[in-house]
This record gives sequence, C-alpha cells and structure tokens, in this order.
Amino acid sequence: MGNVNKKPEFSTLTGNHEAEMCYGGEADLHTRVTDCKKNPGHKGFIPLKDFNASCLPSRYHNDLMSETIKALAALTVQVKSEFTSLERPEFYPDTQVPYPCYKDRGSHVMRLGTGRVWYVIKYTESDRKSCRCAKCQVSATPSKVWGKVFVTTATHVVFDDSEARQTRCVLGFDDNKSPVVSLDGWEVKWGGANIEGDRCYLRYETCDLELVDELDKMWRHFDHLCWKVSEKYKYGRFFGLNKLTVIVSHPHGCPKQVSVGQWTHKRERDGVNSKVTRYWYTTCTCPGSSGATVYRLRHDEWFYLHPHSGSNPEGNYSGECV
Repeated sequence: MGNVNKKPEFSTLTGNHEAEMCYGGEADLHTRVTDCKKNPGHKGFIPLKDFNASCLPSRYHNDLMSETIKALAALTVQVKSEFTSLERPEFYPDTQVPYPCYKDRGSHVMRLGTGRVWYVIKYTESDRKSCRCAKCQVSATPSKVWGKVFVTTATHVVFDDSEARQTRCVLGFDDNKSPVVSLDGWEVKWGGANIEGDRCYLRYETCDLELVDELDKMWRHFDHLCWKVSEKYKYGRFFGLNKLTVIVSHPHGCPKQVSVGQWTHKRERDGVNSKVTRYWYTTCTCPGSSGATVYRLRHDEWFYLHPHSGSNPEGNYSGECV
C-alpha cells in the first residue's frame, strides 16, 4: 500500500502559473494580448462562435462531441479576484518552490482566471433557509427560495475565504457583445485551500431563480452528454486512442476561447482515499486560463474536475484529481 502522506514532487511543477495579474488594471489586458510571449498570435485558440465539430480531430467529427464541448463552454466562467490573502504561503509545503502571488499578499491587484459551474442546489420555503446574497443580506425579508452555485477553479486563483468574498464569477462572456451575469463570492468549500492538488471549489448564493434554474439545467445536460461520450468511445482506451483534451478558457481576460489538443503523459500519487492524477497536454493555454476545466474522455466516472494549473518545460499541466 502506498504512503498516503507522501508529498507531491513540486520540483516537477517549477514553471509558470497561468492566472493573469492585472497590475495596471483591466486596461492593461490589451497590451498583454498583443505582447504575449507564450503563444504569439494565439493561433491555437478558437473563438467560441467559430467552434464546430470540424475543429476536433476527425475521429470526433460528430454532433455529440460538438454539443458536449459547447455545453462545457456554457458552464465556463471568468473568475475575477480582487484581493490576495494574507494567508498565502511563501513556498509550496516542504519545498523551496515559491507559491504564486505571495508577494501580492494584502493587495487589491486583480487576478483573472477561469472556472466552471460544477453543481447547483435549489432551496424552497420548506427548507427553512434564507439566501445570503448581497441583495438579501441588506433585506429585512431575505428570499426563502434561492440557490447555491458551486464553481470549480484553481487554488492559486482563489486561495481562501478572504479571497472568495472578493471574487466575482462572470457568466455568459462568450464574445464582446454578450450580455453577462455576475455572481459575487461567498466562500471556499470542502476543506479550503487544496495547495497540492491546486483545486478549489467556490460557493455562491443567489435568489435569481431564473439563473439558478438555467444553471441547474445546464450542468445536468453536460453531465448527461459526458456519459454518452464515455459510452461511445469506451473501447478506444484499450488502444490508447482516448487522449483528446479540450479546454474552454478566458485567456488574458478575453471572451471564451476553445483549444484542442491531447494529453501526453500523467503522474499519479496516493491521495487520502484514492490515487490522484496530474496530466500534461498540448492543448493551448495562456495567462487567464488557470482554473479552466481540462476536459478528457473518461470511461470510469463523471467528475471531469482537473483544473488547468500552469506550464513548465514538460508542457501545460493540470491540477490533481481522481
């Protein structure tokens, strides 16, 4: 049996995180796009409006795969965090590898990343709970019919509750003309900061019932499509064919972009209850892509929760998940 307390080899992760830091404010983003050194010209990114099945490898030229990626895109959000926690560590645990944004602690430098709506819970009056969104907190009659929206992103994008409370998730930013909706942050759920795995879950509360119902329908639809894709391509894993990797993100704070590639290698370590895995892939990313879901073909479970984390000489890499 493996050592469940064994630390990950952070030396393999020495590289660049991919949250976009706006030291000059959001007005600085245009310069970041044009001067990008990681991916000049951004040829590997496909604007969401231009994406279709022909953008995928020929094996996946079908409506099911196209619909699945578009469903993923519908759940993808831009993450805007306007505070850096005083609790960020100087180094990753038990190493001398610097932890992202330590030097920015206590500042209000905007940090941009990407996330995905993962799960929605709806409450009614029978649950006897009240909404605590910004609107309801100042109301004498907070709504009894409301919802919780859970968003997954990377820990280095949103580290803890102090950052979550000053983090907005922007939904619907498909292009520069799209109407958008924002959710104001509340807290980091389920164990707080996962530094080793670089995986974070944010909880938002809202009494916008139309939004709650729409997001609930969307994540269930994506889940259903993922099962159908897994079934369609389940035998490909025996021949090493299922290496497709797709990411929908907001590089440099831009509208949603789709990038397509494949995973090249992975590393496993013993987690608390099961092995956790980190992937490296050729799929294009840039600063601002941190926290985006790394979509892979799966045959065993439905979580799809590996967040994009950064890049190093081995390629772009994810956070950890089962």
